[in-house]
Amino acid sequence: MIKSEENRHVQALAYQIQKEGNWCNGDSFFIKATEDYFICVVADGLGSGEHANHSSSAICDVVEEYHDREVDELIDCCNNVLKDKRGATVAILKVDFSLRKFTYSAVGNIRFVLYSPSGLYIYPLPILGYLSGKPQKYRTETFSYEENSTFIIHTDGLNLPEVKGLLRGYQNLEDMKNYLEMYTKIRSDDLTYVVGKLL
Repeated sequence: MIKSEENRHVQALAYQIQKEGNWCNGDSFFIKATEDYFICVVADGLGSGEHANHSSSAICDVVEEYHDREVDELIDCCNNVLKDKRGATVAILKVDFSLRKFTYSAVGNIRFVLYSPSGLYIYPLPILGYLSGKPQKYRTETFSYEENSTFIIHTDGLNLPEVKGLLRGYQNLEDMKNYLEMYTKIRSDDLTYVVGKLL
């Protein structure tokens, strides 16, 4: 599955494919661009298949419903919605266009890297573990970004040896997708990625 969002501030493309042999993806994502901000959530349900999808989908549904809220509120909502469900890892990115800042929070093994044209890489470290509905500590960080910065968020189903080279070498999202295609062939796990460019 491929989905894209675009306006004068952002271009984003999401790609998702399930583990080989599975009919259902245990990962979920939600992306939305408004005139004021861009919001992206990627969730990876523990394990794979239908039960993993129930957890990851619940996370994305709650972010879709409350996407106008701040990231620290959203990640708490994500944790609360997982009560009595299988756990999940999650990453939430929210970009404020007017301030040229983005806020990021993650729990678990979802990776995020942003590359600035000046050569700066930003890769906030997630909190270890996963969301399960139990009391949880979070780390929410805010960074400035430069015009034409590129980024990727991906689950651990994408085994990408050179993330920095991808972001530095490709400015066009279609070119990024074409480059990443070779890494989507071996599907030993559910795979989801979102690539984007901040204009």
